[in-house]
This record gives sequence, C-alpha cells and structure tokens, in this order.
Amino acid sequence: MTRNYYYTESYCYLDRDGREVPIPISNNRLIEKMFAHLPTRAIMKFVSAAWFANLERLVLKSFFSAFSVTHFVRKNGIRLSEYKKKKYTSFQDFFCREIKPESRPFTVSEDALLSPCDCKASVYRISEDYSFAIKGVPYTVGELLTDPDESRFFNGGYLFLLRLSLDDYHHYMYPITGGKTEDRVIPGKLMTVHPMIHKYAAVYRENARRYCLIFNQNTKQYVGVMQVGALGVGKIVNDQPGPADVVQGQEQGHFEFGGSTILVLVPGGSYVPSADLLANTKAGYETVVKMGQRIGTLPADCRAQFTVEGDDIIME
Repeated sequence: MTRNYYYTESYCYLDRDGREVPIPISNNRLIEKMFAHLPTRAIMKFVSAAWFANLERLVLKSFFSAFSVTHFVRKNGIRLSEYKKKKYTSFQDFFCREIKPESRPFTVSEDALLSPCDCKASVYRISEDYSFAIKGVPYTVGELLTDPDESRFFNGGYLFLLRLSLDDYHHYMYPITGGKTEDRVIPGKLMTVHPMIHKYAAVYRENARRYCLIFNQNTKQYVGVMQVGALGVGKIVNDQPGPADVVQGQEQGHFEFGGSTILVLVPGGSYVPSADLLANTKAGYETVVKMGQRIGTLPADCRAQFTVEGDDIIME
C-alpha cells in the first residue's frame, strides 16, 4: 500500500490556474510540533546556528546519506524524470542535482520579470516610507538590506517572496538582464522560513542572507535579488559573486540542503506583479511557481526614474 503523505482536508497552495495543491504532511506537522512548546522552540533556535548547519552538511555529504534519497523522493513527490540522469554519491549530491533545460522552458523578454526559482510565491507592496509586512510582521527595506542608501531605490515598489520548500529545485537564475553589483553578505541565523515561523521571529532580518542589485539598462532602475539562508541551508553558492553583466535566464547559483527563500525587490513605477500572485496573496495563499515563469510585467509606458552620471545614480 502506498503511504499517503498529503493532507486531504485542507490546502495551502494554489497553482497558476487557481487550482488547490496539497501540502506534504511532513512539511507542516513536524514544524507545528516543534514550535508548539517553549522547550522545542529553544531547540529550534539551537539548531539554527551556523556551526550546526556545517555539521549537518558533513553528514549529508557522506556516502551513507545516499541511502535516504529514495525515501525523500517518494515522500516529497519529486519527478526524477525532469532531472539529468546521474548516480548520486550522497544526499547533498542529490539535493544539488541539475534539471533538464526542457523541464523549465522560458522566453527571454525585456518587459518580463521571470521567477528566478521554483517556489511558493507571494507578493507585498513596499510603501512610500520603505516599509512592508509579511504575515503581520513589519519590516523595512533598510532592515532587509542593512543599507538605507540602497533602500531608496524601492519605495512604492513590490517585494516578491519566493519560498523554496524541500520538493523544489534549488538552483536559481537571474530574473532580468543587466549589470549586477558585487554580492553583499549579511551574517545571521538559519531559522526555518516556513510561514508558521512569522509568529515567533522576523526571519528576513535575522537570517543569513546574500544579495546583489541588477541595473536594468532599459528602465534605468535597479532590481534587488536576495538569497536567504534557512534551517539546513548553511551555504549559498553563487557562480559570480563579483560585478558582472548578466543575462535573463542565466544561472546565478544554488542552495545546499534545506528549504530557503529568494526575495526580489522592484522599484515603484516599474514591474507590475502578475494578477494571480496579487490576488492569491491577498486571499492568504502562496502560489506554486516554476523557475522561468513570468511573475511581473513592465508596463509599456514605464519611464526611467533614475539617471546615471559616472558612478553615481541620481533620482529624477
């Protein structure tokens, strides 16, 4: 008999056509139990330390960890046919697997903001004072970036919260074409990014994260792309950490084991989020999105809000 790993009585995700998608039982029940009591919440804070993630990574790189792959695939409903065929030497080797290009088709478009990853997506408006709220937890762009000067690029814009769960492909690509800045690295904790955690911690200003800004020559505006570490994700591997010209759809990097999140920030007067993401977020749902799908569109009448003089960016 095949074990039923999915809820049948309730749903949390919607797909791009508005259909309900069941959540694996294991993804929710364990987290609910761990955060239900003060002692177990203390344990979760203990295992969120970076040294614990390093220890976990050593275990997951061992030969013996490869025996857990079959169970993990079955439990999380992963379609191995979408990935390049390979014999995995460890669980970490499996987790960093590469997908077949035809499994994630996309169309390069100057007016499109593409999802950089497989994810459960939601979108939030950034107010004129640079603030926004995720599941009732208040944030500011300055807290997120730890750089008030850069936060001014995004007032009145949107923040796309793209949460990767264990069943998702953990490589990610650039959502637009442009010139990227050097990666900024912000040390921090490695708490889970499951939606339930927002009751207990402001993870997006407490967790370790890495980000860059991408200057779009067409709009003369910046788009921010941030990778957030999470429980079990002690390592964010970006292929080009320094300044570079990048192309929409080019691979940016990958996460090692665990669920995590990518945050994409766009300025006001630029990319408009897809209608389904706005509606689903308002209704309290995350939307299942695949890498390369359109999540925002640049209006035809969009005009540049910034000019560039030498190395300085001046707001008009």
